[in-house]
Amino acid sequence: MKVAKFGGSSVATADQFQKVKAIIDQDPQRQLVVVSAAGKYGPATQKLTDILYLIADGIEAGRDVTQMFAQVEARLEAINHALQLHVPLIKLMNTIRHRLATHYSRDYLVSRGEFLTAQLMAAYLGYTFVDAVDLFFFDQNGAIDEAKTQAAYRQLPKHHGLVIPGFYGQNQAGHVQLMPRGGSDISGAWLARLAQADLYENWTDVSGIKMADPRIIKDADSIDVMSYDELRELTYMGFSVFQEEAVQPVRECKIPTRILNINAPQDPGTLIIHDDDPSDELRIITGIAGRKHYLVITIRQYQLALHLEVIQRALGVIAAHHLVVDYLPTGIDSFSLLIREPRHQISVRELTAAIKTACQPDKLEVTENVALIAMVSRQLRKRPAIAGKVLAYLDDNLLNVQLVSQTNDDINLLIGVNDKDYDKAVRVIYSSIHQNFHRPAPYIEGIA
Repeated sequence: MKVAKFGGSSVATADQFQKVKAIIDQDPQRQLVVVSAAGKYGPATQKLTDILYLIADGIEAGRDVTQMFAQVEARLEAINHALQLHVPLIKLMNTIRHRLATHYSRDYLVSRGEFLTAQLMAAYLGYTFVDAVDLFFFDQNGAIDEAKTQAAYRQLPKHHGLVIPGFYGQNQAGHVQLMPRGGSDISGAWLARLAQADLYENWTDVSGIKMADPRIIKDADSIDVMSYDELRELTYMGFSVFQEEAVQPVRECKIPTRILNINAPQDPGTLIIHDDDPSDELRIITGIAGRKHYLVITIRQYQLALHLEVIQRALGVIAAHHLVVDYLPTGIDSFSLLIREPRHQISVRELTAAIKTACQPDKLEVTENVALIAMVSRQLRKRPAIAGKVLAYLDDNLLNVQLVSQTNDDINLLIGVNDKDYDKAVRVIYSSIHQNFHRPAPYIEGIA
């Protein structure tokens, strides 16, 4: 059993629908399909969800939204006509308008992109349409109510195949509730969990996850195999792959995920496996990710282990100003708070003054405009010399490293550089990895 989720670009046009059908027909194990709303297919088009948000804004502002509704209908009718589907879109749209006129709900309106796209896809595949409000149920905290959702899954019709719209479900009041943006990934992961699928396929418009940001490394390698632990570390540091809610349902059940390209289905993509499974032993570093604009506050206190209240007080100041400490490396007599720069909450001077008052440290040092680069791989725990060789390569290229930290699980090496050196540092690290950690000639600006 495979669960296949198709993103907005995969269902944007009739041509893309045909690609989906070819993929489904190629493998009879693809019994459960989740679809997003039709996405962009050119620079002059909009995602269906974005149009629906604009309609919601217009309704709430008392504006005429007739033309925007017509735009939604025309977009979907073009697919309906091209594929000769005969889905009653006009009737469905009229039902939506009537519902909005009598019981307006922003979540209901925005969810109609997935609802209508899934109607078309079910008709085209010859699968049964299942409305997400009849499957996904939320608890009072807005999280998936697993017991109720499991019970609903067991009641699904046992047909050849099912198509389910992503991005929404039903709240405790019986109304449509949206998931966070990108929620179709969450729907797909939960469906894979409910079905105890052998594989969760996430079809996008890229052939897997790149080893580094392609805006910095133009021809970055794709990652063949990675673990969920590695994915989480890279996502936290800026990889735009999945939200945490879209990973945890399959990770907990040890269901592998494969990222695939709708436009190049022959490409192997990226396989994400449970953290206990064997990974690609040939890959020294799985991925490189990073973020700019960090503030590093280092607090020095003699015999810190005997004065842990200093750490507590510092974190209390951070929490009081609604800031988040991303990392907290410690030493014998010091610890550092790595914080995304508080641009609006409080000035750096006010924050450090508050920490000094609360902690009374021996010394407090502040470094602004720091970019953190994370090198992530389970190989780091087996090859401790990797860190030294990368740092030496950065030094060869005259890059000033402001901090180095390795997490306790040994899969994430953090390197801090100045914001202005971020892109170059990523290129240097990527280059050093490709040289297999030999010491080649230094990287030259503009060549990578």
